Amino acid sequence: MGFPHPTADVPGIWPHLETEVAAVHLPNDLSRELGRALIGQATKNIGHICATTWIFSADAQYTILVRHKTLQWSTPGGHIEIGETSRQGGLRELEEETGLTQYDVRPVVDGPAFIHVTDLAGSTPHRHWNIGWLYIADMQAPLTSTEGARWYHCDDLPQGPMDLKNSVALLRPLVIQALGTN
Repeated sequence: MGFPHPTADVPGIWPHLETEVAAVHLPNDLSRELGRALIGQATKNIGHICATTWIFSADAQYTILVRHKTLQWSTPGGHIEIGETSRQGGLRELEEETGLTQYDVRPVVDGPAFIHVTDLAGSTPHRHWNIGWLYIADMQAPLTSTEGARWYHCDDLPQGPMDLKNSVALLRPLVIQALGTN
């Protein structure tokens, strides 16, 4: 399927990504379907494998979003390049879109938090299989303006992908539980 650069697509055989998906913290039907597609089993949902990097404040009240040309406000993320793990791809996208590096964030759970999707219409309809990683960051860390990165209160999110509010609602309790935040 490809993108402007070589990306990991499904169906395909990507054992290093299948290992990450098998370790997802919140498994669901999407993670099971993606896991099968990553070992070459047929899927009706062809598409790109992407990584999303969900960043929350230490009190779980705020999340970082970036301005996206088609998705409006979205979590940092993008296509996984061939040879990358989803963690590496997510951290690369995080740095490109926010200026934050792996040294500015702290993981909340071991492994990916969850799998979510973005279905795209158009001349070649396809799915973005998003492997979502969960981190916290200091709200004082400087953000780049390249992608319009900024903090939003979790109860006052702007327009974005259909699953934005549900994803924040799903992930916030993990931050609260893992860090003992009230």
